[in-house]
Amino acid sequence: MTLLIDKVQQIEGVTVYGDDSDFSIYYLVPQQPRYRLNPDGTPAFRFLKYRFPIDRADGRKGGGAVLFDAEFVVPEDKMPRIMEVLTAQVQQEANRQNVQAPPVKIGTITYTKGEVKLFVIGADGTFVEELHNPGKSSLYGNNITTFMLEFTPEGATFFEQAMQGQGGAVSVVYDLHFWAKLPPVTINAWFNASKFYSFYQTIDVDWHLWSEDDYRETVRETMISSESMGIEPDWGGLTDEKIKTQLRDWAFRSLEDAVERNMIQAIAPVPEDQRDMPEGIENVTRDLSNFQISSFNLFYKEHTTVEWNLAPQGQLQNITNLKDKDGNLLRWEDYAKTINLDDPFFRQLRVNTYVNADFNKLPIHSVEVKLLYDGRPMPNLAPDAPEGEVVLRKPDEIGHFATYVENDNWKYKYSYQVNYKGESRIFESEEVETNEGNLTIGVDDIGILSVNVSAGDINWNDVDSVLVTLKYEDPDEGVEPFEDQFTLTKTLPNHLVQEVIFKPMRKSYKYFVKYFMKDGKELEGDEKQGRAENLFIQDPFGGRKTVGIRGVGDFVNRISQVYLDLKYVDEQNDNYTQAKAIVLSKDTPFVDWSFPVISPTLGKVVYSGTVVFKDGTVQPIAETTAATDTILVPKAPQDVLEVAIVPDLLDWTKLRLVKVSLQYQDADNDINETKDFILTPQRRDMQTWKVELKDKTKNQFTYKVVYYLTNGTQKAVSPPATTDNTIILEIPEM
Repeated sequence: MTLLIDKVQQIEGVTVYGDDSDFSIYYLVPQQPRYRLNPDGTPAFRFLKYRFPIDRADGRKGGGAVLFDAEFVVPEDKMPRIMEVLTAQVQQEANRQNVQAPPVKIGTITYTKGEVKLFVIGADGTFVEELHNPGKSSLYGNNITTFMLEFTPEGATFFEQAMQGQGGAVSVVYDLHFWAKLPPVTINAWFNASKFYSFYQTIDVDWHLWSEDDYRETVRETMISSESMGIEPDWGGLTDEKIKTQLRDWAFRSLEDAVERNMIQAIAPVPEDQRDMPEGIENVTRDLSNFQISSFNLFYKEHTTVEWNLAPQGQLQNITNLKDKDGNLLRWEDYAKTINLDDPFFRQLRVNTYVNADFNKLPIHSVEVKLLYDGRPMPNLAPDAPEGEVVLRKPDEIGHFATYVENDNWKYKYSYQVNYKGESRIFESEEVETNEGNLTIGVDDIGILSVNVSAGDINWNDVDSVLVTLKYEDPDEGVEPFEDQFTLTKTLPNHLVQEVIFKPMRKSYKYFVKYFMKDGKELEGDEKQGRAENLFIQDPFGGRKTVGIRGVGDFVNRISQVYLDLKYVDEQNDNYTQAKAIVLSKDTPFVDWSFPVISPTLGKVVYSGTVVFKDGTVQPIAETTAATDTILVPKAPQDVLEVAIVPDLLDWTKLRLVKVSLQYQDADNDINETKDFILTPQRRDMQTWKVELKDKTKNQFTYKVVYYLTNGTQKAVSPPATTDNTIILEIPEM
């Protein structure tokens, strides 16, 4: 009893073959693989996602895996309908043969060999770290194959999402071979191959004593190769083109396999080293030939049993698309699990101990570090090392400690002792509690003040030398005042300040810099503070000062120009001076003067000048010391109320709009003047309000300012009546 190739039909999407001799036997071939089902109807599938308890050296946080079985079997829900159709066919054939109808029997396909492949996204290592695939199915029963995929962290997240919902995320391809019988046809597959090689060579040499020698060589070489193959089918009464195509493909595959087994090797020509004249021989003749033939015929006739091949394949449906025996959709959480590998039983507190200090440059002999966990010395992982203690003598030495965590307590206590070179005194720290996995004893903690002082961007063309005074004291820790004074030059731009203070460095050091210029001047900066191990002394001009000069007069009708002479003097730094002359006019009503200074808090700005009016008159401006960084000139005349609105101090990152409303009233002279000024980030120049006075003794006015902030709120101020000619706007604090 053997499966008959051309006796085939489709029932419920299942390919059904008949038997070559028994009309009641049928062989069922499903369309595609599926997940193997357990006896209770649940799929053999498990997805796991896990994370590691601690960071790993390779940076991986965890990963995932999926384990499942695939099978190649007809679904159970299709069998009743298939049996119903086949029973009717058997009954019909029994009636035709006038015999009693036997029961329908499902035959077992005899598989000879088979392979199984799995296709997944990211198999190049992006999502899938490793694919475990046996490569072939069981070749019996339900043709079960087991697969396991190990995922990267990204792959675990990807497949967790991809394996839910509609569709699928993996595909299985079976490649199965089984015994089957051909329909009543004859197929002749043939192959002919021949190779011929011929080599002929003659060499004649005549040696002459008194004349030239004669040498003659003749070579003829021929190589011929030919191959041909084909199939010659005799279909007989077979008319099904689909079966013909399958048989033709099968015959070609069988022929190609036979050709590969019977292919003749290429004939090698005569080597070059065998074509030369042998020594002592004057005449040579070589006549070689080689002829190879490979020819065969394969005949397949009716009732011949052959090895047939099928390649069923398909995408495995997602678990959430499958149903249980009661018809309910399966739930992903029943087949997937997230695992936290942080098992409390195995938790360990691991501590790596370092000293972040240069033992070669600092007077440190060694640092002894002691660790206690739950009142007991923490085990030292180094062999033969005392528990709870490590002695570090180099910056690259590391102490490794570890202990199992009890009662979820991750804290431990540590202390350390610093031994100095050439010092009998030591420094012992207090006991400190922490949970740091990397315990670093820093330079500030080892009882040494160490500062590398270097010249920064100093212009040595102007600076001759720099005198630096560095001080440190900590009365709270009992550290006596320490001072080091040294000079930096172009040839000696570095200096190391180093002092054993036997206490941690908890406060900032202070330093003061004095510059000696090449022109003989001496410049001094403010006292500064620092904590950095590397201190850079910069150029003496450590900042810039900007002074705004604003013309507040009527440059349209009354004032022609204002001439100003400005001077900045820093008396503390050898009368360091900067000077500038400016002219204000209608076209240039304001100027900003910016210049380098040794310190923005030192020095003062003085100014003097002349106001030239359009009527030709001149008014001097006496020398005045600027009270702020904004200078307003000239003063308003007494018969005119002239008010300047100065917005320089406004922070436009917080403002959308500012409205300034001014009012002047003189009831005796029937005067009531009002005006609104609107300032915006696009229009924020200084504004001037002028009112002609009939009584110059009445120069009071009122104003109100409303600030519209970017956060949607408003702030308003209404100061009492004033005679001040300048309104400096600034957002009020409320």
